[in-house]
Formats: sequence, C-alpha cells, structure tokens
Amino acid sequence: MGLFRNYIDSGSGVAKKPPQKKPFFRFVETFTNKFWVLFELNFLYVLFCLPIVTFGPATAAMTHMMRNIYLQKPQFLFHDFWQAFKKNFKSSFVIGLIDVAVIALSVYAFYFYTVNMNDHDTYWLYYALTMSAEIIFLLMNFYIYPQIVALNLKMPAILKNSLILAFLNIKGNLIALFFYLAYAVLLVLFGLYVLILVPLLPLGWLALISMFCCYPMIQKLIINPFYEANGEKNPEIPDYESEDALFEDMGGSEAPIKFKKSTEKKSKIIK
Repeated sequence: MGLFRNYIDSGSGVAKKPPQKKPFFRFVETFTNKFWVLFELNFLYVLFCLPIVTFGPATAAMTHMMRNIYLQKPQFLFHDFWQAFKKNFKSSFVIGLIDVAVIALSVYAFYFYTVNMNDHDTYWLYYALTMSAEIIFLLMNFYIYPQIVALNLKMPAILKNSLILAFLNIKGNLIALFFYLAYAVLLVLFGLYVLILVPLLPLGWLALISMFCCYPMIQKLIINPFYEANGEKNPEIPDYESEDALFEDMGGSEAPIKFKKSTEKKSKIIK
C-alpha cells in the first residue's frame, strides 16, 4: 500500500529508457488515449472522401495521421490532415481511383455470383478467384499508403514492396484482414444501420489497427535497412542515448543504498 511504503531505502532510480510495451498493450493504451481523436479523424476522412475521386488522397491523409499516432508524434488535427491531403494528392489519386473501382467490382461480383451460383457450376471458381485477387489487393493497400506518406519511392517500387509484404507479414495481415472482413459482414447483415455510423466509426479504428499490424514490417524490412546501409539510425526509433552528453545517465542501473538500522536504544524522556 502506498501509505505504508518505506521511503527511507532508496531504489534504483528511474531508468532513462523504460521497458518497451508489448504491441497489444501499446495498441490498447493508444486506442484509449486517442479514443475521441479517432472519432474526429473518422469524420474528417468521410468528409474528404465524399467527392469519391478524392478517396486516395483522403486515405493518404488518414494514414499520415495514424502513422503520427503510432510514432507518438504531436499533431494538429485539421491542419496536419489538410497538409497531408495536399502533399500526397498526386501520388495517391490514381491508387484511390483503382481502390474505388475494386470496391465497386467486389460489390458487383458478390451480388452477381451469389444470384447465379446455382445455375453455373464454374461460377464457384470464378467467385473464388475474384475474391482472392481482391483480398490480395486489400492487403497491398495496408502497405501502399504508409509507403506513400513515409517514403520517397516511385509508385512501381511501392507496388512491388506492397505485393511482397502482403505475403510476408502473415500474422499482421491476418489480424488486420479479420477486422476488415468482420466490418464487411456487418455491412451485409445490417446494411443501413452500419452505414449510418460510418461518419463516426469504425474507419478510424480500422486504420489504426492496420497501422499497428503492418507498419512495423515496413520499418523492419524497408526503413531500418536503408539507414543501416548508410550507417545511420532510423529517426522513427526514439534515441535514448546521446553521444554528445558530457555525463552518462546511469538511471536504473545503480545498486540500491541500504541504511543500517541503529542498534542503540532510545533514551526515555523523564518529565
């Protein structure tokens, strides 16, 4: 209990570099701290997506904001969203149009093959191939937009990296994909009721989940090797050590000091 703690014995001090939290607990903490911010970002995202053709730049802006949240960077909500929207407009516009076309194709394919499945046996195969291609493209999207906002790469290189990562990061991809497919199922089952909530949730939640699941792999396989090849440290990783410091902070490593208890008996006060 805090009220009865012994404050005489010193501890080992406060470590300069606190232990890194597990990804799940870090996500829960981030989700809790940014709970209302995610609502605001969700609303901004839907607002900027309304023209439909701006789907790509709006998604890039949302990804930029989620990357800042993941990296624990300070941000000004509307200002940073708008700046990211403008900055990444050119590189994300075409990808956004392709995304819209794929979404429309997915909806049409689901309806068409479901209605005509019993009349044509081969439609099962066509349906499976179509859905597989669309899922792979969805997985690629988990990496396309983060690379657009974080890296200075040409689009062919981004697409190539995204295709490779779609098959490498199996665990992260499956977790993110599960939540996206769960949302798709809710849309099919409840339709209008789920659409009404779109301006408030869960698009921001899904974007945060995919960032936590997939961006670490981009760091590990693309960003970190680039800096290591140049003998530098990835600036996205917090640097707790300073080479220019005059004194080294040993917080957390020193041995605790033990105070010896006095063996002398206290003299009684005679009134």
